[in-house]
Amino acid sequence: MNSAILEFLNYTNNYLEYGNKIDLKIKHTFRVMRLSETLAIELNLSEEEINIAKIIGLLHDIGRFEQWMKYETFEDNLSIDHADFGVKVLKKDNYIRKFNKDDKYDDIILKSVKYHNKYLLPKNLTKKEKLFSNIIRDADKIDILYLFTKGVLSIDVDKEFSEDVYKALINRKNVDRKSLINKTDKLSISLSFIFDINYKASIEYLRDKKYYDMIIDIYKKQSKSKIFKEQLEEIRKTINDYMEEMLEC
Repeated sequence: MNSAILEFLNYTNNYLEYGNKIDLKIKHTFRVMRLSETLAIELNLSEEEINIAKIIGLLHDIGRFEQWMKYETFEDNLSIDHADFGVKVLKKDNYIRKFNKDDKYDDIILKSVKYHNKYLLPKNLTKKEKLFSNIIRDADKIDILYLFTKGVLSIDVDKEFSEDVYKALINRKNVDRKSLINKTDKLSISLSFIFDINYKASIEYLRDKKYYDMIIDIYKKQSKSKIFKEQLEEIRKTINDYMEEMLEC
């Protein structure tokens, strides 16, 4: 694993000149790697599988660095799908071998990287592919929520949630980006993450860290809209009730 980390740092060193956003993405990567390890341990995976989960965490955003260099944005809809591009990076000249000498996990690693940011996983994944894809999806979402609590990520809210987006949240639906209408709606993506979390350990982590309460409090303070504040309180209750129900199952 140490050699994989060194190779990742060697790769990202080529992008450090492009500013603070690169450093933030590197730090995000290592937090996600550690979260992936934690989840894999909680799921009682083997030592070899835990190592693969860590490698996937390390590689999940490898497409981000070229994305920022070329487009100066991490918005996929304004540039490229960073996950799909990450797969291209790893396939080029068999670069994946620099991170894992054994090729028996290549499909799992590549598919986990490819699908970590997608709205839904494809139905044709194997049991193992789905397992590792869900680990990285949980770990990535958890750290994105952490970044919102620290103000590293933020949304410029300008009004209340649009009706369909608000209904989706109250009905415990994972919000699709295609349904967004206004700036405020962008916040619904992260708020709805909880409804796409796969493991109890992930939900327990989010509950104990109180990330959702922190995010909702931040945006209640930012907004002057009474309707938006009322929506946030209903969403808070929906999320907290959902987490408790999932943990009781």
